[in-house]
Amino acid sequence: MYPYSNGFSLNQLYQASSPQYTAPIRHFLRSNDNRRCISKTEADYMAMNQLLWMEHVNWTRMTIISIVFNLPDLPFVQQRLLRNATDLGNCLRPFYGDSIADRYTALIKEHLLIAAQLVTAAAKGDAATAEAKERDWYRNADDIAHFLHTINPYLSREAIQKMFYMHLALTKTEAVTMIQKDYQADVDIFDEIEAEALAMSDMIASAIVMQFCYLF
Repeated sequence: MYPYSNGFSLNQLYQASSPQYTAPIRHFLRSNDNRRCISKTEADYMAMNQLLWMEHVNWTRMTIISIVFNLPDLPFVQQRLLRNATDLGNCLRPFYGDSIADRYTALIKEHLLIAAQLVTAAAKGDAATAEAKERDWYRNADDIAHFLHTINPYLSREAIQKMFYMHLALTKTEAVTMIQKDYQADVDIFDEIEAEALAMSDMIASAIVMQFCYLF
């Protein structure tokens, strides 16, 4: 169970969407009896991490679009995407120092670069390269899971690995449906990508809050 978890799964944490909203991610939290007060510092930190993971999946999506449709903005979009790795690394810097933050930045950057290489190969129909890059992608996910578990005892390596594997699977489906011009499925899968990224953000950030509770 993650820090401050009430035991519900992601789907159980949310009630049905309010009628005025259409996107599945815009839900109201289920009421429960073990709510707690949090500081503004913690709320800001959790929100910042959520924003960065939303940027992660949004700029990844824009990169996929630029690759699949051979758009001239690809170098600029990808450059902006890679800034996300720096930003996520900087989320660790105040707590773990420069060496660990820089290592996390490098791991996330590798994750993003491999994803772009995988989509590029798939768009060209180069199955052999795509399969090799997918293996590299999952190896990188294992490295990230091991790294986060090593620096934070509140992060289970298995839980992080499972979450990143889901992130990779959803992103691959996003790219494949776009390549196949199944645009409705591609849009639908992105709702799942957003929800999963928010869950991953909360998992990591709440573990940091637990480990460094005296700073929050």
